[in-house]
Amino acid sequence: MRILTLAVAVMLLLTSWSGSLYASGFENTGLGTTARGMGGAFRAIADDWSAAYYNPAGYAYIVDNQLGISWGFILFRDEITPRYEDVDDFGNEYGWGIANGQTIYNFHRILDKPSAGFVVRLPMMGGETVFGLSAFQPFDQSLRWKMYSLDANLLRAYNEDAVGNRKVPGIHYLIDLDVVAFQATAAREFNEGKLAVGVGLQLLRGDLWFSDLVFRDNPMPEGTMLDDRPRERVPEFADNRGRGWGFGLRGGVIWKPTDKLDVAATAYLPFDITIKGETFFTFIMPKAYYLWGDVPAGSAEFLFVSGEIPTQKSDFETTLKLPASLAFGVAYRATEKLTVALDAEYTLWSTYDGLDFSFSNFSGSPLLEQEFFQTDLANPVSWDNTGKISLGARYLLHPKLTLLAGACVDQSPARNSTDFTPQFMDLGTKKSFNGGGILHINQWDLGVITSYTNSPDINLEGLVDSDGNDTFDNFPGAYKADTYETVLSLGYRF
Repeated sequence: MRILTLAVAVMLLLTSWSGSLYASGFENTGLGTTARGMGGAFRAIADDWSAAYYNPAGYAYIVDNQLGISWGFILFRDEITPRYEDVDDFGNEYGWGIANGQTIYNFHRILDKPSAGFVVRLPMMGGETVFGLSAFQPFDQSLRWKMYSLDANLLRAYNEDAVGNRKVPGIHYLIDLDVVAFQATAAREFNEGKLAVGVGLQLLRGDLWFSDLVFRDNPMPEGTMLDDRPRERVPEFADNRGRGWGFGLRGGVIWKPTDKLDVAATAYLPFDITIKGETFFTFIMPKAYYLWGDVPAGSAEFLFVSGEIPTQKSDFETTLKLPASLAFGVAYRATEKLTVALDAEYTLWSTYDGLDFSFSNFSGSPLLEQEFFQTDLANPVSWDNTGKISLGARYLLHPKLTLLAGACVDQSPARNSTDFTPQFMDLGTKKSFNGGGILHINQWDLGVITSYTNSPDINLEGLVDSDGNDTFDNFPGAYKADTYETVLSLGYRF
């Protein structure tokens, strides 16, 4: 009981930190050193605590109790060269303050991704049922960008008082999305060890921090000089922070037709998470002092020439539509020391259509009560379903050392879409290469692997308003992305 109490405490402590590494869309790449070292080709093996994520049926074949901890350290090397610009009536390019033509990097920091779990065998109903409790992040995303500046001469003409003003946010595009799963798993053998079935019940916790910069179409009438360039677009900064709870189901089977071959199938069904929280809005209004005598003071029209930086607060709600997935795997024990495995996963990313925020209970300046400042903002996407293939090998070099190697090819859900934004960078089919080892010392297993993921370069041209709400839904530019990860693990068998 002390071991179990300690295991639960460790899992709760670890999940208080949030890391970030994503595969297709914002799905996690996986967890554990064995599975990650094999490129994710683990569903037909699933012989440690991380089977809760890959295939719960694997618990049935674990012969001892286990406690495991995995910790990933990730570095994103992402960059964007913005082309967020339009051409005016005189053929001049104009970007409303976005640093076009400059290579900008995601804020560099080493992110951590902890996970943990334990497995116990208990006699029940005439046989042994294996139970486990684990905590990990099935979905995750973390990116931060500084793209906007008021220092350009043309923008000083927009509102010179805003240059260096502390009200203007320093981070302009940000997402920190963490979906943590607390999973209870049960598995059992059937047909004299030839078949195992397992199921995991998940309590999902979703935390969202989403910041966006939107250039709103100035609603003032044409011909009044209130919507002339550079005043035809008003910068709006929206900072949304909230959380919500949901549920998920994960199930799997493992069939052993021969002594050397294992075949597996899994399914994952997460339910939508409704996230609620607060939004803080900041607007940078144009300053045109030469029009002050032509516009009634205190009116909504005056706000559009005043140069003020008004703020307001509201409640928000959005639905996070998480995708279901199906996967198959095979593992072949070529020799007593060498096992090779192949996995294929199909994820239904077409069910995810972006984040659509609805706002209510506004508070702030009475002038901000007009419809322009309370229009619902959406970030629509049109994603496709994806496939992923993983190939891996495990080799017992010495009773105290296991070597791991693997590779993975992961399709992008945004391959037919132009709705790219700095918060969601999925640039195309990704290729990852993994390797490492596990040191076995008595009842302890100490693992380390390293992983490199390469994404293709993408060039996107032209601003798009896909939903017709007079705001741009994409962020054109040149995108590049590489990811480096190191995973450490500690396992104890008892």
